[in-house]
Amino acid sequence: MKTMTFRTRRTIVAWLQAALLLGLPFIRVHGESALRFDVPSLKLYFFGSVLWISEAYFFLLVFLFFFIGIMLFTVLYGRFWCGWACPQTVLSDFSTALERLASGFKTPRLVRLGLSQALLASFSIIVAASLIWYFVSPYDMLADITDNTLGTWTFGSWLFFSVLIYLDLAFVRRKFCATVCPYARFQSAFFDDKTLTIAFDRARAEECQDCWACVRSCPAGIDIRDGLQVECINCAECIDACGRQFEGKTNAPLIGYFRGSGSSVQTGARVRVVGLSIALAFIAVLFAHQIYVRVPMDFWVFRDEPQSFRKTDDAGSIMNAYSMIVENRSLNPGVFQLSISGVKDAKLVVFSNPFLLPPDTSIKMKAYVFVKRKNLTYRATQLRFILENVESREIRIEQEAPFIYQEQTEQGREI
Repeated sequence: MKTMTFRTRRTIVAWLQAALLLGLPFIRVHGESALRFDVPSLKLYFFGSVLWISEAYFFLLVFLFFFIGIMLFTVLYGRFWCGWACPQTVLSDFSTALERLASGFKTPRLVRLGLSQALLASFSIIVAASLIWYFVSPYDMLADITDNTLGTWTFGSWLFFSVLIYLDLAFVRRKFCATVCPYARFQSAFFDDKTLTIAFDRARAEECQDCWACVRSCPAGIDIRDGLQVECINCAECIDACGRQFEGKTNAPLIGYFRGSGSSVQTGARVRVVGLSIALAFIAVLFAHQIYVRVPMDFWVFRDEPQSFRKTDDAGSIMNAYSMIVENRSLNPGVFQLSISGVKDAKLVVFSNPFLLPPDTSIKMKAYVFVKRKNLTYRATQLRFILENVESREIRIEQEAPFIYQEQTEQGREI
């Protein structure tokens, strides 16, 4: 049975990646996109959960997890990501395939060139739209396009990214990897003698026929026989080319994936791998803990300064007014109940208690607290406001705010 070439394997991976990235925005969980950052509200919808901007520490943990994960992956597998999954490489491969498709038509050269550029432009428009869909719901965007009501910012962003991607695919492609990409320089600091790389087997150098097939097939235009080079993206085209030269022979290709460059190989534990693995595990555990203890609601209490306190009757009742902001951070409606403690016989008055809050929304509300003067020892007493989810009492949040009274009325009489 003929062995599957690396190009075929990479093509399968590219199509799977395209299906995932194009299809993910269309998946909905609880009526919202499975993965989308909504710019106007600054909320991240993440597979049935919604993270508000006030929960920015989650974004920091996610950034640290991916940053450390990339470093660990680089130490272990070198530029495997570059050749197999990097969007720049995948899009370049698709662009090359579109050019081959256009060149297959038996038409004048200028017509084939125009067709090739038209295919690249259409492809760029689709890719740009797939980027926008991670910020704007694709269902809303497609409906707006149909109704000719697409917003200025959405259309402008789409146009900008379409042009940028087209220019990249038409004139740059893999030149970006060799000259601009910061990851190519970043990785050199993390390589060691056990990092997975594509290399020429120097132990069999005498078998090389100097056919230059590896050089001709390399999209970066390098000679892998000269050793590890920053331009190499580990696409394995040179392995396939060398394999074709040895086709029908018992010997394996002279180029392949190796641990290290063929020189001295480290023994024992790899300090970088151990250290990065520990850091990655710590961030993962911390993130999981934060998800576990996360309360899908929040609220804030502010004492109203213009009408913060006043005497309400001759019996000695004093009222304080408060403004409250309540957030339901889940994608399900919630019924919440507000209560207070901290002062004996304090009476809480709100517009409705308990109250229903729709999913993924916040409201501003007024609250009034009445307390008997005889139950107050200090001029400022801390009240504890308690917000509970009626359906799940263990989901609760407490906030404190002062209850204040004047020592004298406006007429100078003691309260």
